[in-house]
Amino acid sequence: MVIKDCSRCMVYTPKGQRMSEARVVHTKDSISLFFPGYDFRDARYKGRVDFYDDQAGLITAFCEIIIRRNPAFPESVEPWMADCKILEVKDIIQRQRDIRAKVYLEVEFESEKSGCFYGTIRNLSAGGMYFTTVQLVKKEDRLSFSYTFRTLERRFDAVVLWGKRVEGGRYGYGCRFVGLTDGAEAAIRSFVYKKLLEKGKDKL
Repeated sequence: MVIKDCSRCMVYTPKGQRMSEARVVHTKDSISLFFPGYDFRDARYKGRVDFYDDQAGLITAFCEIIIRRNPAFPESVEPWMADCKILEVKDIIQRQRDIRAKVYLEVEFESEKSGCFYGTIRNLSAGGMYFTTVQLVKKEDRLSFSYTFRTLERRFDAVVLWGKRVEGGRYGYGCRFVGLTDGAEAAIRSFVYKKLLEKGKDKL
């Protein structure tokens, strides 16, 4: 199965319109989707599903979807579910291509050369970030900061690749993450996927 480690997806209508986010539970042979809302009815159709997979990447697939009432409700909080079968994989944005999301995260950076200063992360992927600050930072400077992207606060290290002046007397810097553990990389990717779902964007 193309899905490796997926817990969320976006389900579309037969006409290609966004219908609902869903929780994903998958095994080697099956995929089940669980919907948070009540505004559904029994249906069977073929349509698009975007799977946000922490290992494989963003998977766009053409699927057969059978929506039905969740037999575990009300013990389960989701009243509706669907059986999902992938018929065709349309596209995979792999981890190496770094799915990005626009964000606004104010963090405190520590720099080997510039000391401590505050900045705002505005673009984020598992590969790197873009942030703005009033602090002048040198190219190839190594930065670190702490943030809770999923459940644990982690320490992240990055190297400045380039910089430019932006509006308001600030500077913008593009950075590459270095020394990421598998857990830290998965936490960033999960956070990025969540932001993409919240903002209703397919790809950034």
